[in-house]
Amino acid sequence: MTTPRAVRDDINNFLDYLLNADIAVYINPVSIDGTRVSWHSLNPSMPFLTHRGDPGLEDYRRWVEAGAFSASLFDGALLQLTYDVEGGEITGHRLAYIPAPYRMDEDMVRVDPLLDVVDIYVADNPTSMVLHSAVRFDYDPASAAPGHPASHLTINSAHCRIACAAPMHVGRFADFVFRHFYADLWAAHRGYFTGGATRHIGERTLTDDDRTSPHLMWN
Repeated sequence: MTTPRAVRDDINNFLDYLLNADIAVYINPVSIDGTRVSWHSLNPSMPFLTHRGDPGLEDYRRWVEAGAFSASLFDGALLQLTYDVEGGEITGHRLAYIPAPYRMDEDMVRVDPLLDVVDIYVADNPTSMVLHSAVRFDYDPASAAPGHPASHLTINSAHCRIACAAPMHVGRFADFVFRHFYADLWAAHRGYFTGGATRHIGERTLTDDDRTSPHLMWN
C-alpha cells in the first residue's frame, strides 16, 4: 500500500541528498494537497502550462519565476516531481528533467538568482541556446489508449510517447537522469543512485500493442 506521506518522504529524501551533495542549488518544500504530492510553488497563481506543445525558453523562465519545480541543479536544470495517490495506489505521475536553455556559468548559478542568470544569457548570448530536450516520464492510466500508453516517456516532442514497463519510482527516475546526463556525478554517487533504481511503485502496464514497438523495460 502506498500513501501520499510515503511518496512525500521518498521525494524529500532524494531532494535532501541532492542538496547535501551540492548537486542541487535549491529545493522547494514537498507538499501534499489532497491526493497530489508535488512541490510548493512560490507563485501558484502563475499558470504551469500555457500550451500543450514542446516546452521552450519562456516555459523555463516561467517555471523558474513561479518556483514551479522540485529542485534546481548546479547547471540550472530543473526537476519536476509530481505524484497522485489514491486508494493506496499511484494513480498518476509527472517526473520531468528540464535542461537549462544555456550552458550557464555554474558559479553564477550557485550565487545569483537563477532567473537573473538566465536573462543575462538571453540578453548577451541570445543565439547560444543549447538544443537539449526535456525528458518526462508520465503515468496517466485514465488516458490510456492506442498510441498513448498508460506509462510512457516523452522526449523531443510532445507527441512522443514511448511505452514504459510501469509507473516509475522517484529513485529509479533519479538513477535514469544522472546515469545518462551526469555520468561523472552518477559514478561519484553510484551507491545512492543504484540503490534507488531497484525500487518499484505500481504494477506493470505494458499492453500487447506496447510490446510490439520499442519500449522501456526494467525488472
